[in-house]
Amino acid sequence: MTWIKGNSNVKQLIDSLSSLGVKCLFGCTGQEALLSKNTKIRYVQMQHEQAAVHAADGFARATGRPGVVLLTTASGITNSITGIATAYCDSVPLVIIAGQIEDQTLHTNCEAFQELNISGLTMAILKHTLKVNSTECIQKAFKHAVNIAVDGRPGPVLLELTTDTSLNETKNHRFVQTKARRESLENSIEMAKRLIETARKPVIFVGGGVIASGGADSLREVVKLTRIPVVSSLMGIGSIEASNPFYLGMLGMHGTFAANKAVHHCDLLISIGARFSDRVTGRISGFSPSSKKIHVDIDPAEINKIIPVDLPIVSDAKEFLNKLKNQLDDRKINENAGNWISEAMEWKRTVPRFDRSNSVLSPQSVIRLLSDHSTKDTVVVTDVGQHQIWTAHHYAFTRPRTLITSGGLGTMGYGLPAAIGAAAAIPGRSVICVSGDGSFQMNLQELITAVKYQLPLKIAILNNGYLGMVRQWQELFYQRRYSQVKVCSPNFAQLAQAYGVAGFSAQTEEEAKQVISEAFQKTGPVLIEFNIMEEENVYPMVPPNHNNHQTILSR
Repeated sequence: MTWIKGNSNVKQLIDSLSSLGVKCLFGCTGQEALLSKNTKIRYVQMQHEQAAVHAADGFARATGRPGVVLLTTASGITNSITGIATAYCDSVPLVIIAGQIEDQTLHTNCEAFQELNISGLTMAILKHTLKVNSTECIQKAFKHAVNIAVDGRPGPVLLELTTDTSLNETKNHRFVQTKARRESLENSIEMAKRLIETARKPVIFVGGGVIASGGADSLREVVKLTRIPVVSSLMGIGSIEASNPFYLGMLGMHGTFAANKAVHHCDLLISIGARFSDRVTGRISGFSPSSKKIHVDIDPAEINKIIPVDLPIVSDAKEFLNKLKNQLDDRKINENAGNWISEAMEWKRTVPRFDRSNSVLSPQSVIRLLSDHSTKDTVVVTDVGQHQIWTAHHYAFTRPRTLITSGGLGTMGYGLPAAIGAAAAIPGRSVICVSGDGSFQMNLQELITAVKYQLPLKIAILNNGYLGMVRQWQELFYQRRYSQVKVCSPNFAQLAQAYGVAGFSAQTEEEAKQVISEAFQKTGPVLIEFNIMEEENVYPMVPPNHNNHQTILSR
């Protein structure tokens, strides 16, 4: 790591991190030598750079504080690209510290050992890049990096350690926050108030921005006051209790029947801290076709980017909700929208079932059993695939920051390292990692990390022998012409035992109940392999290029 390898430089870096409140630092093999034994910072050494960034990402999502990761340059950065992009897509605050040497060597086709133009390589997936070329600048630069990572729309920041003397900063202008004038925000809230109080069919749509801003409690107060039905994106799950009678569930391609129907038929859609991704909107021309739309987002680049809106509001979600709740007249809302609220609640109660299964051990029942054995503080981390959606639907989330998952990038292999980061962030609380047989094999080497630090992880692998989500598409839309979706897997329970992790397996619901109960009594890492039916599908599902109300509820 060039000049940082000196003992005094290392001490200055670590002292700077410690003085700014960093409690946990993630890295990879070979970097533990950089840390003094006397430091108060906990260093978690991962086995791979991608996993190290995912772990810092999991730490950040569990706490709301920036995750900090220390990487070597060149191959260390290229290995970490997927992790950085995952954090960028989901607006997760990270500070990535990486080493560098003189820029004049960069044009020599990598003749310098372990060297690349890392700021150029990562520009498209960073919020900002800072370069530091002396020990005297470290503390100031790191503090600046932290502030940038959390300011406005959060995101990853690269702090590049270099000996180059011609320094510059590189920022991604898509993430630069534009602060609305206070009087402009007040005017916008007054307009929103009038629209909400006169609407006959209002729906609130919440995304990850509500959780990132710390606005979940404010949202719950608004819903309690107004009784307006609420739907969420995948990233917004946990911002309101799953059991809340006014919560209709997740919106979009795998959204609930009630959520999709409510948004399709509403006359006012109040979107807060959510971007309108294709997984949410379905066919854009048919998305909530009869509604006026309010869009609240801290990033002005997201507003009117995909869905035209009637009232754009550039604001922090929590600030907007706090101001709004003090101005709304609940009597007017219930007078105008009372019948609609009752109708939407009825859809939730009478929704066609989509959790039935013909298998001996259904994935839906596994998720519900995990939920039953958990507390309200348990953090659930998922990989990407069918298990991710089953978890979103069937785990009873009650608090923000208790579902950690890759949304925007859909990163397979995210689950285990992110769960390690979450466990390091919240010692004493249980962490469940839900994965699939395909996703888990992408970063399973981190089992040894869980063993090394004796983390209280409960790893649940839903094994159906396929890349399940891709197979489901091939079944439903390509006449079962399966291609490259069959997964070859080891015996995961035996593999776990080889790593020193307690390993269990279950073939039936009774076995699942028994092993889950036993697993939750253990303090260290545990892996349970659940063998579910190969062709179990995720429902509901909106077919591609269809409107959200055109939902498939069963095979």
